[in-house]
Amino acid sequence: MGSGIIAKIKHIKDGSMNRSGVKNMSTSLAYIMNKEKCDMKLSNITEGQVVREVNYVLNDIKTVEGLYIGCRQISDIKFAVEEMMQVKEFYGKTGGRVALHLIISLNEEESGIENAGNLMNLADDLMNELLPENQAVYAVHTNTDNLHIHVLVNTVGLDGRKIHMDNDYLTLKLHPAVNKLARRYGFTPNIEWERELEAEKLSIVERKIKLRNLIDHAIENSTDLDMCVHYLRESGCVVNIGQYMSLRTAEMSKAMRSYNLGNNYTLDAIKERISNRLEPFELAEVKNHVSTITGRDVVSYTPNVIKKYKDMTEKEKREAIHMLKLGRNPWLTKIHGNFAMRQASEEMARLSLVHEIVTTYSTTNNPEAAKREIVERKKELGTEIKSVKKLLSKYKPQIAIYKEMQLITKKAYLYEFADLKEYQLEYERYQELEKRLEDGYGKTIAEVAEYAEDLNNQLIYAQAQVKELSNQYKAILSFQGRGNEVERNDEINLFTAIGHSEAKNEAFLYNLLKTRQVYLTSKDNKECYIRVLTLPAVINGRNSVSTTVTVMSKEGVEIEEFSSEEMTAKEFNQRIKDIRRDYGVRSCIVNDNENAAKNELNKESKKKVR
Repeated sequence: MGSGIIAKIKHIKDGSMNRSGVKNMSTSLAYIMNKEKCDMKLSNITEGQVVREVNYVLNDIKTVEGLYIGCRQISDIKFAVEEMMQVKEFYGKTGGRVALHLIISLNEEESGIENAGNLMNLADDLMNELLPENQAVYAVHTNTDNLHIHVLVNTVGLDGRKIHMDNDYLTLKLHPAVNKLARRYGFTPNIEWERELEAEKLSIVERKIKLRNLIDHAIENSTDLDMCVHYLRESGCVVNIGQYMSLRTAEMSKAMRSYNLGNNYTLDAIKERISNRLEPFELAEVKNHVSTITGRDVVSYTPNVIKKYKDMTEKEKREAIHMLKLGRNPWLTKIHGNFAMRQASEEMARLSLVHEIVTTYSTTNNPEAAKREIVERKKELGTEIKSVKKLLSKYKPQIAIYKEMQLITKKAYLYEFADLKEYQLEYERYQELEKRLEDGYGKTIAEVAEYAEDLNNQLIYAQAQVKELSNQYKAILSFQGRGNEVERNDEINLFTAIGHSEAKNEAFLYNLLKTRQVYLTSKDNKECYIRVLTLPAVINGRNSVSTTVTVMSKEGVEIEEFSSEEMTAKEFNQRIKDIRRDYGVRSCIVNDNENAAKNELNKESKKKVR
């Protein structure tokens, strides 16, 4: 017996193989209607063998040069491509995927020519159920051991909607529909498709976290890739190695390529992590790029000059970081008085600042030269921020272990020194994590804690500088008559909240290179939030920005990350659409920091509990 009915989809694109959409559609249609693909002509069999099986309502059955042909929403099959293109041109949607080529194939045991009619009925019912507004042409082929039907579908429907198929379309829509119709017409359904649906017990978030943890453990216990793969297989993983690494556990119906888990999990990254896992931490340095502006005083003040981060004493570092975490600006001079007075003095002094900003950043007292200098300093800061972020990403597995240890430190301590037996599991977990750090990476918890704190503090320090430079730049713009940024606090859509297009336009129109880190939450999904980091960049020789989008679980674990620098604008927008679809994020709230995002998630969770 065969495995059941089979269905495959091919995408026909405009521009593929350097040919137009019309040409590619015509080629596909010619293949479908090729009479040599049907070695048993319908004219050679009795009408009763086939036609009595056919029960069309919407369409006529046609034989074209002996082939068994059907169509939907097409008036003349000879001009099917032209009619499809008319619909595309009417709605202005002639590019991209121009058509779908669907193939449905029966078991060899069920491939007698007498089943051609029911196979046609199945295809027509399938179109009526899944794509009722789309034009289609189909033909049965008998030139192989398996009776099969080809269906060419216009991707633009008569209602103007274009077909968008995500990664789950086959599994969740096409396969169940084909199986249902196979049973209706007496064909063997594909049981494997149904097993896949039943077997998928883990969400995409759970799958990624589980596979990451497995790979991390394997790396910590390996000296080369072969040893790593062996460890994964011993842990119950099905692992395939070729150009990429793919993995699947017993709870997963299909394998996932490791590069989908993040930059630390590509095949090359895994090899590098294995070879470098015991190496000392790589260091980064953020320099001071902000010139202190002292002309803001309207009341008496004491100057507060900021040193380079590396030149600060530990006390000065703590004070500076403390001010930044409170939302205070260490480059502003300290004003002795209440906060409202300081705010009022800043507002009154707004215009008087511009002259000092210009003279500070320009030797010629030229506003444009001052803006260019500020932009250059922001670029340098952007490079330094990227280097710090890269290190945070590189050492994320070690830092994640440290963060988990932080959460259970008190309970582990109470078990060990206060004999509180209820915390035994936390104590054992703490010991396990400590051993992983020491054996897997050659690091102590103190080393990792100090390194992680230093990187995060440098990041805060750098981002505060960028914010101050932006304020100084905008002060000049304001003086020149240009507007300020609009604050986002209300719920907005995901594209607007990410703000990449807006930031690119500002870079292009005003040479204003935005640096921005925000955290997006949505009432539609209380399980995760999205971190957005926008930094200055040079793209194709022009000043621009790059945006990195990271999906985080509510516990702060990275689920996936992608950057506009690594792909085209179209691909970047598609990834945002994928995020919106995969995580159900329709409207967003923009939060200034991670704690605010987590609080927003907790607030939504409490609402749903009530």
